[in-house]
Amino acid sequence: MHLLKARLNRASYWVIVGVAIAAMVVSALAFRRPLPAALVVMLIAAIPRLHDLGRTGWWAGGVFIALMALFFGGQYVLPPHALQNALGVAVLVLPGLLVCLGALPGQKADNAFGAAPPRGLSFKPAPPTEA
Repeated sequence: MHLLKARLNRASYWVIVGVAIAAMVVSALAFRRPLPAALVVMLIAAIPRLHDLGRTGWWAGGVFIALMALFFGGQYVLPPHALQNALGVAVLVLPGLLVCLGALPGQKADNAFGAAPPRGLSFKPAPPTEA
């Protein structure tokens, strides 16, 4: 089973997000710029986490597309003060979404995305159940 089609429990999600945030902080301190790859890692971790909640991974894609449109296209559409306000709201909303993904318990039973992930820290998908 492919990782992006599996489910991810909360403990494993928080380890991935914690390592990505630590990499961003170290990169920002050492090189004076954050590591953009860490955002991609968090996006990839959000997909199986959404699957564990019974939601499609496209929700993460929608948030990512909206953020990229704001970062790269907002300067052409919004006046500077409005763009600064919108980026400030995005900086506040994104951590809230990350916390919600990590705080909400996943579905205990099998769902459309597979069997429930094992408890504790595990990066292997749950074994398939008998049909």
